[in-house]
Amino acid sequence: MRNKFTTIAIILFLITASSLLFSSCQNITVNEDLDQAPENEEAIEQNSKNNHDGVSGEEIEEKINKGAGPEEDPVLIPEMLSIGIYSGQGVWDKSVEAIKNFLDAYSIEWKVFDEKDAVNLDLKDHFDLLWFPGGFAAEYKNYIADHSGIIDFVKEGGSFVGSCAGAYYAADILRWDGTDYEYPLRLFDGKATGPLYGQIAWGEIGTMTLETEHPANRGFNTEVDMYYFDGPYFDAYEEDAIVVLARYKNNQEPAVIAGSSGDGKYLLLGPHPEIGGYTAQVQDFNLDGQEGAKWPWLYAALEWFAGWE
Repeated sequence: MRNKFTTIAIILFLITASSLLFSSCQNITVNEDLDQAPENEEAIEQNSKNNHDGVSGEEIEEKINKGAGPEEDPVLIPEMLSIGIYSGQGVWDKSVEAIKNFLDAYSIEWKVFDEKDAVNLDLKDHFDLLWFPGGFAAEYKNYIADHSGIIDFVKEGGSFVGSCAGAYYAADILRWDGTDYEYPLRLFDGKATGPLYGQIAWGEIGTMTLETEHPANRGFNTEVDMYYFDGPYFDAYEEDAIVVLARYKNNQEPAVIAGSSGDGKYLLLGPHPEIGGYTAQVQDFNLDGQEGAKWPWLYAALEWFAGWE
């Protein structure tokens, strides 16, 4: 009789485990989209509403404290404040990997967080700075169920870095191909406008004109080439409210800017200085700081930004 009950218990355990595994796999999304702003935004918004999972703060803390497996991203460590790289729904994996490699090269601590962490974590307890990489801005907008935690993080003194899609995400208005979309963070009081059709194509190298008087640009040439993947330029409602680090040479519009929001601050980049080596023929990238990546300049910009008040 004992063997019979043991067999039944094992069967029930396996059924339960299989059910849980299937449920977990349903929520895993591999996003192969390249860096871009919104298209079919209504469909994305509806899909995101169908995929938001209710995850409690306790569950998030348990995930943090438990640690990651050998093939997972580094775990969030509550006691060690550092840069938080958004690695959830909508990111472009190439930009994420390049940013991680860049930070590692300069011995800068980083952790990852996703769309659930953005809602359920008290972000200021874990991070000094949030970095939103290139990706799909509409998915940042629609898959993060509540943006108030990110807004409060910055307003209360945190720092925000947005690369390409992350920069679109930070703006009051995302203007894509002539159409305006309202965006929730509104850290940057202005429009993030793109892409630069007819000026720089996706995957091309664009020349940036550095503001020579800016401290971050000392020691660099006036013109610096960076890869471009449909990022924005920035049209501030009040020009005096932003600091311009670089401009697109072809139209002299701001390409890299910084500004303040509440007690916090933001750094927004239209181009991708973290990425190098892209060629359309082989569809490949260099993510290790070589072949056109501009890591020294990016580090100088971050170093200035960290100390800027």
